[in-house]
Amino acid sequence: MKYAKMLGLLAVAATALMAFASPALATFATSPANTTYTGKVKATSTNTVLTNSSTIGTVKCGHSEVEGEITSHSTTSTVTLIGHITKLTFTSCTGGEPTSPVATPGTLEVHTFSGSSDGNGTATSNGAVVTIHKTLVGTCVFKTKATDIGKVVGSKNNGGKTAILEIGSQPIPQESGNPFCPASATWTGTYTVTSPDYLDID
Repeated sequence: MKYAKMLGLLAVAATALMAFASPALATFATSPANTTYTGKVKATSTNTVLTNSSTIGTVKCGHSEVEGEITSHSTTSTVTLIGHITKLTFTSCTGGEPTSPVATPGTLEVHTFSGSSDGNGTATSNGAVVTIHKTLVGTCVFKTKATDIGKVVGSKNNGGKTAILEIGSQPIPQESGNPFCPASATWTGTYTVTSPDYLDID
């Protein structure tokens, strides 16, 4: 009887330790702090580079906007929240003319860093098709395919100010068309989140 009771106590203790050692992973957008946010997100940039290639030259845009809507949060170990991009524009550009607004802006997934809740996250773009006309070699088309495009710096890490989307993407593959276009392009820029005015990834 004592042996059975001891085994029961050990099992309870082991279960408690596992609960503390392996917390459930989840990813939530929060706005205001500690309040789950589902809704629209808008961000703007005043200095965006779409390409920097010896093949097609440098395409810079003086204004870019991205709008989307957070549609789902993760409550599982996938640690992902998903947003559908509803608007993506590139205007006041030199070196080429991107189709704006982008006809197929794709979706955006945001992941926490290994399940942490420090307010920051990584951003992955899927299915965004960017067409750039009038480059040095004509029209080039690029498409994100589970492309890590940068990170979200949450408000709690930005002095309580609006969050920032720092775009510094992995190469975005060429989708089709002109054989003179490079195999990939790189999108860079710093986007300030204008709505909501406070945003964290937790």
